[in-house]
Amino acid sequence: MDRLRSLVGNRSRDDEQADGEALEGSTQALLALIPAATVVVDGDDEVVRSSPDAYRLGIVSNDEISNPRIIEAIAQVRRSGGRRSFNLVTRTPTEFALDAAAESRESDDWDISQAQAVSRRNWLKVTLGRIDQSLVVVLIDDVSDSVRFVRTRDAFMTNVSEQMLKPVQALEELAAQLKTTSHLEGDDPELLRSHLRSVSKDASSVQRYSAYLGHVLKDLLLLIRAQERIKPSRENVLDVAEQIRAVVRDEQDRADQAHVTLRWRCDQPLTIHGDGQQIRVALAKLVENAVSYSSSGSTVSLVAQPSKDGRYGIIRVVDHGRGISKADQGRIFERFYRADNQNEETAVGIGLGLAIVKHVALTHHGSVTVWSAPGEGSTFTLMLPLAQGPVAGQDGDNPND
Repeated sequence: MDRLRSLVGNRSRDDEQADGEALEGSTQALLALIPAATVVVDGDDEVVRSSPDAYRLGIVSNDEISNPRIIEAIAQVRRSGGRRSFNLVTRTPTEFALDAAAESRESDDWDISQAQAVSRRNWLKVTLGRIDQSLVVVLIDDVSDSVRFVRTRDAFMTNVSEQMLKPVQALEELAAQLKTTSHLEGDDPELLRSHLRSVSKDASSVQRYSAYLGHVLKDLLLLIRAQERIKPSRENVLDVAEQIRAVVRDEQDRADQAHVTLRWRCDQPLTIHGDGQQIRVALAKLVENAVSYSSSGSTVSLVAQPSKDGRYGIIRVVDHGRGISKADQGRIFERFYRADNQNEETAVGIGLGLAIVKHVALTHHGSVTVWSAPGEGSTFTLMLPLAQGPVAGQDGDNPND
């Protein structure tokens, strides 16, 4: 994780001393009280102070302002004084996810450059002003959570409305068939049988669409719930092995029906802070996809281990199925996106499974990556920060099958 630490400003003591000389003590104290992320640049546009969040939000990189619009606004404020305020959309640099993903590779030939990591969009309110003749402060208010909630709510309403049309239409057709059947003369049994067949067909359509709508509603509700960030506490410490064991147990019937072997291992005690239901849903979605895209007789594996620096729990779901094209890999975590590698079983999906996985990972302060190649299978890697201290009563035994 050395490269990751350098991304968030691993500055030397000389740098810190220079920062202290550039900023008066009272100014530093005032900035420390501001809840928003702050960045201070000097007359040469070099960053002399920065909150860690400014790196995560894609504002600062290698101790320099990396966003062109903010660079332009700094120049305007320095020339004319006053302040500037505007809205800005950025993306969290994928390096934050890829560095952790590099530690989860299965072998030395696992090419991290070929992995696709989720890159979260950030909706920001940015305000700039001068501290003195040379120093400019940038205040960054991250309003992403509220924006995501509104967007997810709107998507929920839009998609539920669209998905309601088919079952409603099927119900109307069924009602029309039943009405016609009730008026048939009893002395024409062939005509009656024909109508009954139509009624049965329409009833099957109602049943199928109702099940599909139920699936849509369930996934949309899961997606909404996955927008809420998890705050670490003593009450939400989870044993990773227990979550994996529960998922494997719940998905065993699906795997047996597909003639796919499920294997898992967690050789070391791993604990995280989180919502157990969300973690299990995310893992279940990955396992369901892996089983669905695997051929009969193949194996799907879940492997959990700590990252090399001990900061993350790494959970991999590995299959040897048909794989995902490079073009699709960049979009598969988008809501409602459907890749072109569907089969009969997966064609009924709505494209929310991996979006749910992404949001569960991000709201747990982690990330998810995918490595895949057509014909070679896929590896999805879920990375979650480890909790400090073991779960009470955990004995450290390997609960593998």
